[in-house]
Amino acid sequence: MPSIPDFVEDVMKTAVDGNSLPNSLLNRQQSDSFIDLLVDTSVLLKVARRVKKDHPKGEINKLDLGTIVTEGANATSKARTSVPTERVVTFDMVKYRSAFDLRKDFLEDNIEKESVRDKVLNMFTKAMAIDAEMASIEGDDSLPVGDAQSNENNLLGVNDGFQKILLANVPANQIVNADGAAPSDDLYYEMRRRVPARYRVAKPMYRFIAPSGPTDKWTKDWAGRITTGGEQALRTGEAPGPWGVPMLEIPLFPEDLAFTAGSTTGNAGAKTDGSFIWYTPYENLIWFVQREITIEFDRKPRQDLWEATI
Repeated sequence: MPSIPDFVEDVMKTAVDGNSLPNSLLNRQQSDSFIDLLVDTSVLLKVARRVKKDHPKGEINKLDLGTIVTEGANATSKARTSVPTERVVTFDMVKYRSAFDLRKDFLEDNIEKESVRDKVLNMFTKAMAIDAEMASIEGDDSLPVGDAQSNENNLLGVNDGFQKILLANVPANQIVNADGAAPSDDLYYEMRRRVPARYRVAKPMYRFIAPSGPTDKWTKDWAGRITTGGEQALRTGEAPGPWGVPMLEIPLFPEDLAFTAGSTTGNAGAKTDGSFIWYTPYENLIWFVQREITIEFDRKPRQDLWEATI
């Protein structure tokens, strides 16, 4: 994969100096490189299963074989056949954009002159990666969007993210409500116990995916132990995961969600420091992305600026 400066230079030549179009659609290789840059700058999207498509809508098939398929055999019996269960995952992508303006005075007066445009594009690429990860986590298409809405709503409100999809599709008996209690080894144990028996053979693939607060608390609990492991956790900030399961810290997981706790935990009442933890193999998280990406620069003489739209 090219370095960021090399890639930006390549994109600039295509976007600004193209022979046929001053504003260009990135070709497949450039689009893949740009997508890779976004993913490599994020945390969650780097481990999620990424599916690149050249069309905005469609479906992919998932096969499941969760029944008994073996039986005793003898000369007089007819073999019973089994058929995998086929499920369809549909995708319907939406379009996002990022835009910035560069005034000519700024290009002339800064130390880096016009090369600052490439630097700003670098900055926007990293910021877009953060935005893409936020949308993948907290997206909720029931949020209002439009000119009068906040930047957060206009980012999150156009498509559903993993958390909303999980709440809508994971069976209720596999969702653990901590009821306002802090994460603990009991909570992680209960999450593991909720996994159906037929999926437990895949336990080595499972991971706890959590916000910074719970991962820090787990490490702090380890650091408080008067053991070699506790000393190592205190010294390095790293600790074994709960019940031998690795933990992945996602700093962009929200930790200010509203919830109402019950009265049995001593945390009754309305709270605003809620969050969520996922226990899943990474491959269950699928991020669809379309290759049709444009990076366009337009000169606006009357405003004496350059407009950039991605």
